[in-house]
Amino acid sequence: MNGLVKACCFGVTAALCAMAIGVQNKEMGRMVSLCAGLMLLVFSVTHAEPVVDALNTFAGRAGLKGDTVSLMIRLMAMAWAAEFAVQACQDAGEQGLSMKVSLAGKILLSAQAVPLITQIGQTALSFLP
Repeated sequence: MNGLVKACCFGVTAALCAMAIGVQNKEMGRMVSLCAGLMLLVFSVTHAEPVVDALNTFAGRAGLKGDTVSLMIRLMAMAWAAEFAVQACQDAGEQGLSMKVSLAGKILLSAQAVPLITQIGQTALSFLP
């Protein structure tokens, strides 16, 4: 909870600074916003350890292989990075580019998820008579 309060306060302060600077120099205001967003991303990722721990615990109970858990964590990280890039493009006023980054992220995530999808399919088929 404390991390959330810090992130929210930092975000609001950065937004106000970016807005104030943007009045004088629009490009500099966008840079402040982008840098603040990157700092928030780094701050958030450093607090992602409980998510990884929970996935490892779940995987251990479910009997999943270590490489499956590693793939799931990698897919989550890719999704977070793609979302950050999409939002950064939107902040920069590049709506068209943000849509293309979103599509590329979805395609690349799908390509990386093939082994996981295959494993789920094989498990489902093993239940059939």
